Amino acid sequence: MLEPSSCYKAAEALGFDSLLSSIGQCHVGNGMLNPDKGVLFIVTGAHYTAAACDAARSVRETNPWLGIGIFTDQQVTDPLFDFISRIEGAASRRKHDYVGRSPFRETLYLDSDVRVTSDLSDLFRVLERFELAGAHVRYRSSPKRLRKHNLDLPQAFPQMNCGVMLYKKCANVDALFSNWQELYLEGGFTRDQIPFREALWNSNVKLYILGPEYNKRNIPLPFGKEPLPIILHIHAFHSPSLLKRLALHVCLWPTRLRLRRAAREKHRTEQTPPVSSSSSRNPV
Repeated sequence: MLEPSSCYKAAEALGFDSLLSSIGQCHVGNGMLNPDKGVLFIVTGAHYTAAACDAARSVRETNPWLGIGIFTDQQVTDPLFDFISRIEGAASRRKHDYVGRSPFRETLYLDSDVRVTSDLSDLFRVLERFELAGAHVRYRSSPKRLRKHNLDLPQAFPQMNCGVMLYKKCANVDALFSNWQELYLEGGFTRDQIPFREALWNSNVKLYILGPEYNKRNIPLPFGKEPLPIILHIHAFHSPSLLKRLALHVCLWPTRLRLRRAAREKHRTEQTPPVSSSSSRNPV
């Protein structure tokens, strides 16, 4: 495992000069830091750090090609992570402070109550055209979700769920995150989505809205034509209640079976050689 000083040298060699002053004590967990694409977690407290480790395992199992990083106020030595950095200060919600400090050029930020079920390479392709992507909140017409701060925003521009957020390093995203921080502090918020909505409205970011399968907030139906979930984002994943976590595990069995069937079918399709046009012709 690299010492913090080695991490700074590695980051400098990769061209992350602007990152060095903003990242505190850090190290590269498994000795390798992929600077291109990665998943980032930002958590505080022992419980949520442990939950983030569980979520990160689902990323590693389904997407071994991705880097994984974490900002936390806890001691973490798990080699699961390619990047580990310390959160300083007592505030419990620090997402808005650290998303812009990602060590990756293209980042998928995830809350600790997620499970990744499938390959994410297709999702990252969105950044070939756009600078930031996320899904709308579920209950976007409720009064709680329509609260405003400085701007009278239209209801047709609802809050985005900040628990699953794909973005690239660029000037527009940097400006968005900076304005998000300013509005959060100015309004004394304890939740991040109200100031993020206003910062997004003010920004020049090229935004794409993801389908709900990339931020599935409820237990999927076991039947019908609903797309299979790519990212499950369900609060019970990090619930302190063991009973709730066990109940969720049971309720997700039909979804796991559907995912396994889909994976087998995909594998079978990939292994089947294409039929050449010459062999399919009728003999003369």
